Amino acid sequence: MKKILLFVALAFVWSAASATPLVGDHYKPKWTQLPDMEVAGDTLSMHRSFGPVVVDDFVSDGRPIAGFHWWGSYFEDAGQSSNERIVQFEISFHQNCAAGSTDPACFDPRTGAPYNYSTPKDGTYFSSIFDVEEDFYGTTADGVDIYEYWVKVDDSNAPSFLGNTWEEVAGETYWVDFAWNEGQFLVDDTGAQIDTVGDIWGWAQTNNGGNCIIDCAVMTGVPGGSNPHLGPWDLLPGQDMAFEVITVPEPGSLALIGLGLLGFGASKIRRAKK
Repeated sequence: MKKILLFVALAFVWSAASATPLVGDHYKPKWTQLPDMEVAGDTLSMHRSFGPVVVDDFVSDGRPIAGFHWWGSYFEDAGQSSNERIVQFEISFHQNCAAGSTDPACFDPRTGAPYNYSTPKDGTYFSSIFDVEEDFYGTTADGVDIYEYWVKVDDSNAPSFLGNTWEEVAGETYWVDFAWNEGQFLVDDTGAQIDTVGDIWGWAQTNNGGNCIIDCAVMTGVPGGSNPHLGPWDLLPGQDMAFEVITVPEPGSLALIGLGLLGFGASKIRRAKK
């Protein structure tokens, strides 16, 4: 097991990452929080100098990340389209600070004391801008259009997705963020000018029954900060966000699947010969 190395705010950019949807038996979600399609809720998450950046957590099973799948919605007149297209998001990935941690990297810089809720760990994150596929997902019961997003990172970028410095540890908690890359659309479908500096995209919430699945999501707490990935972090009470972490079956599992299919095929051949 590689040692997780600590490093200060390194960013690696792959704007040409594959946008192929992660479908089929080869890809499996290893963590799933689906969007609430009854009562729409979204929280602004933007890639820009002052954020805000929203992050939510998941527990790793130790298998490598092959990609991500997440959901969101647009605010008014933001250039949304019902057609499949490629858009840009920043994805950031963080280690965890448990509530009350005595690690100085886990302290709230506003108070110099530990947070009383779990947060990402400052100074130890990975960030990159990706081209991702956007598809229309559906309309909520209260009339909000929801879009889904896919990005694959299990080709030549993996395990470089974590800069060759991180390896997930089974049972550990990690945080992930999906932030809209501002300035992508100058005009909407009608040709009307859009204020691309404005707040246009929100990360959809999942239906957690009011009880956060692990820890509640958090977001950057101070607009105007030089780096929204470093907090301070404000709690989003009762909120979890909609996303999936995708993996691929272990080689042994794939072999078992293959053997099962071969056995199934052989049994059909035997029956056919009778």
